Amino acid sequence: MSVGRLVYYKGVEYLIDAMTGVSGRLLVIGDGPLRPRLERQAIVRNIKDRVVFLGEIQNRDIVPYYHAADVFVLPSVARSEAFGIVQLEAMACGKPVVNTRLDSGVPFVSPHGVTGLTVPPAKPGALADAINLLLCDAERRAEFGKAGRRRVRQEFSLELMARRTRDVYDGVGTVRRESGGNERVRQHACE
Repeated sequence: MSVGRLVYYKGVEYLIDAMTGVSGRLLVIGDGPLRPRLERQAIVRNIKDRVVFLGEIQNRDIVPYYHAADVFVLPSVARSEAFGIVQLEAMACGKPVVNTRLDSGVPFVSPHGVTGLTVPPAKPGALADAINLLLCDAERRAEFGKAGRRRVRQEFSLELMARRTRDVYDGVGTVRRESGGNERVRQHACE
């Protein structure tokens, strides 16, 4: 299973290629400009019957899909995928995650060998190997799933995330007060 907008940085084309070496079914939840191309890719790879595009599903309706899946895959290929909150959703449902080793928060959310497996981006063979390893090992899937639930509770609870956000703002306020309020706050997006 994979969830996300069907855009360039999500890497779904590599996941579809990986599925040629996986004996399983892929549910793709989400929509976007690449959907027609990805659907054609599944036809060309002769796996159209094993790659199901479900389109956009509202957040309140998505949980049963996570529970039905054996593995969650986030095949992102660019730093534009800064965090991958869908990993947390899958982990909260007790699912092991296959993600990619990006220079972003993606591998931090689901660490390799703890809550799932991390592979190099844009490598269909590595994705297929990781997915197959998990599909063939129910015990490992269960261990990663339990660790994922625990990690979500310990590291990403609403209370903890709110406190961390407040601490960042408090830190910025402290720096401004210590500098007499004359320090210019730079907005990286505008540079």
